[in-house]
Amino acid sequence: MKRHLYPPSGVRLVVFCLLMWGMMTNLMAQAPTPSANPKTPAQRKAAVFVFTREPKVGVQQAKILEDLIAARVAKLGFATLTRDVVVDSISKAMKHPEAGATQKSKSTLEQFAAGLQKPDKVEKSLEDQLDEQSSMMRLAQTIGADLIIIATTESFGTEKRIFKGNELAPVATTTTFNNLLVSYRLAFAASGAAVAGDSVKVTRAWRESESLTRETDDLLNGMFDEVAAELANKITAANQEVKEVPQVQAAGVKFNIKPVLPGGTPLQLPTYENGDVKLPVSATVAADVTMDGVSVGSVPGELRFTTGLHQILVQAEGFKPWKRFVTISEGQKFDILLEMTPEGYEKWKEIITFLSDLSRKTKITDAEVKQMEAKAEAMRKAGLIVTIGNNGMEVIRKK
Repeated sequence: MKRHLYPPSGVRLVVFCLLMWGMMTNLMAQAPTPSANPKTPAQRKAAVFVFTREPKVGVQQAKILEDLIAARVAKLGFATLTRDVVVDSISKAMKHPEAGATQKSKSTLEQFAAGLQKPDKVEKSLEDQLDEQSSMMRLAQTIGADLIIIATTESFGTEKRIFKGNELAPVATTTTFNNLLVSYRLAFAASGAAVAGDSVKVTRAWRESESLTRETDDLLNGMFDEVAAELANKITAANQEVKEVPQVQAAGVKFNIKPVLPGGTPLQLPTYENGDVKLPVSATVAADVTMDGVSVGSVPGELRFTTGLHQILVQAEGFKPWKRFVTISEGQKFDILLEMTPEGYEKWKEIITFLSDLSRKTKITDAEVKQMEAKAEAMRKAGLIVTIGNNGMEVIRKK
């Protein structure tokens, strides 16, 4: 009779437990260690704007969606600001200005408030759209935002499906579907470049019959809340992918403004000559410059602008305004022909005739320069800065 040598049952149990412990330890070593919450970027400030292309969604309703989106993304870690909050802060600042506030700073606040409270139009021209974009960037940069959240209600429609009944289901019913489509863009405040974009569609449906109907005046608000929740999740996910937010860069821009007569005819100017010295006489216009609806200074000279797309307005009394959308970069120079209005021409006709008469002489003397100096006050009121020579030696200075 053969005898099989097996370890005692107690030993077998210990060996089995040791083997199982080894296997579990190996599996745990290979498995990825669960991390805590994903690392989130430092709290970023976002400016929230909501617009509407859908006629059935009014401006006030769009503001409701703006507030809901701001609240939802704030709950998920953003610091948010909306237009209404900024307008309210500006209004308070205008009513109770700081002791050291200058008239220029008060004027800037008024311009901001007026720009923010412009009525929102469903149908916008290309110029309106560009103006809207540059104004959003300007506001976002002014309040120190890192990102811009732009949501647009694209459509809000209703679909009805009518069932007339049959032998199996004799009750006639009408099913109503309400569909709301909202798109969004997440962009850098510094440049306006889009980081992410998507759309959200929500649907609310109900069934009615001859004996059961439904009436509500709160449909859109409920759909807005659902849209805001979905958008907030998408925006937060997109923000997680943004590792670094570019900062606003400032650029030096020079303006060289030349006056022209009504119709675009150049203003004829003489040449100064004294012995062997021959120097051209030139004229520029003293004008005010506005960027995105806010005054930034006066020219000629160099001004500092934030880089990117802006709407620039140059204007002076008696001249037609010059208005363009431009992309600002370091070292730019604008040579602008500012056209005199017919009213401006009539007002300053005597000065223009005086300069034109001198230009026909091909050269002017010291005595005629004295005559120009005698008309300095009239030229100053016309906003003309007259210089002699390419180095810009000023003869008549705007005071």
